[in-house]
Amino acid sequence: MKLEVKRIEISSIVFSGFSVALFFIGLFVALVAIFITPSPIWFGESFKSKFIGMFIYTIVFYIITLAYISFLVFIYNFFVNIIGLKGLVVEMEEKQE
Repeated sequence: MKLEVKRIEISSIVFSGFSVALFFIGLFVALVAIFITPSPIWFGESFKSKFIGMFIYTIVFYIITLAYISFLVFIYNFFVNIIGLKGLVVEMEEKQE
């Protein structure tokens, strides 16, 4: 069975498990960038400064990435619904139990 994705709700990107997963990916990236493989900028900084830097890094990463993905969803919806281009086609099959 082939299904075509005609519209993606931006609220389903922002208010779902996707945004929570994106936040934790940002947290992991910040942890690796600041504590595991630190750049020379972080040498000599206290743990408290590194922790605050990790928090700010995570928030900025989350906001920028979520805004970018929301913009891509908006562009996708524009081209599929207003311009009339073909949407994504997903082929699915039912599993027999």
